[in-house]
Amino acid sequence: MQEFDFTVTYEEGADDLMDVFIENPGLYSRTVSCHATAETMWRVDEVTGPPEALEAYDRRLDGLPRCSNLRGMGGCELDWEHEVLAERPTSRLIYSRQSEGEGCRSVPYLVTQRLGDGALCRAQQYGNTYEWNVLADDDSALSTVYEELEANLRPGLELTFGRVDGSPDWGAERPDADDLPPEQREALRAAIERGYYDTPRRMSLQEVAEAERIPVSTLQYRVSRAEAWLAKNYLSGREALASDPVEVEESAP
Repeated sequence: MQEFDFTVTYEEGADDLMDVFIENPGLYSRTVSCHATAETMWRVDEVTGPPEALEAYDRRLDGLPRCSNLRGMGGCELDWEHEVLAERPTSRLIYSRQSEGEGCRSVPYLVTQRLGDGALCRAQQYGNTYEWNVLADDDSALSTVYEELEANLRPGLELTFGRVDGSPDWGAERPDADDLPPEQREALRAAIERGYYDTPRRMSLQEVAEAERIPVSTLQYRVSRAEAWLAKNYLSGREALASDPVEVEESAP
C-alpha cells in the first residue's frame, strides 16, 4: 500500500469554515475516524487550539447548517449535520455526516467511486490548507480522482496531488495534539512550513521568527520544548508523559 495526498488550499472568503482556520493560525483539526461511501461520509474530528480560536470555531460551526452557501468542493449545496461529542478548553470532538448529490465533489466521495466502499482516508485542516491522505495500491485510479476534482473545483480553491515517500505511518499510538500547548504546536508548524527542517535548510530559526513576527528567543524556546516533548513521547510513551506534566507546559516567553 502507498499513501497519497490531496491538498486543497483556500483563498480567504472562499469557505466559511476554512476562514476560521485562516483567521486563527493556532487552530488545527484531524480526523479520528472516517467512513465514506459513494454518497455519504461519516466522520469524527478532533479540533484543537487556543480557547479563543475554538470559540470562534464554535460560532462558525453553529451557523453552518443554516448557511445557504454550505458547499462542496464542486460548488453544490451539501446535506450536512454535526454534533459536538466532547468539549474541553483547548479541544473539541466533532461528529458529522455529509451526503453528496450530483455535481458535488469531495476526496472521499470520488475515491470510493474509484476504489469502492471502505477506502482508507484521513484528513487534517490548518491555516488555508485542507489535506486528505489516502491509502491505495497505486496511483492509477487516484489520478482520475485528481483530474475530476481539479476540473470541478469552485473558485478560490487550488488542488495539488502527490505520493508520500516512504512507508505509510498510520499507527494509532500518535502524540495527542491536545497535550502539546497551542503556542508550541504553532511554532513547529511555522518551522516546518518555512523549511527549517528541510535538507538543505531553507530558513534559519531567526528567519522563521522574523517571518512570523515573533521574538527569536520565544520561537527558539517553543520549538525546543515541542521537540523535547515529541522525543520523550516517542521513546517513553504516553504513560511517562502523563507522570511529568511540567514537560508540556509553557512557562517562558
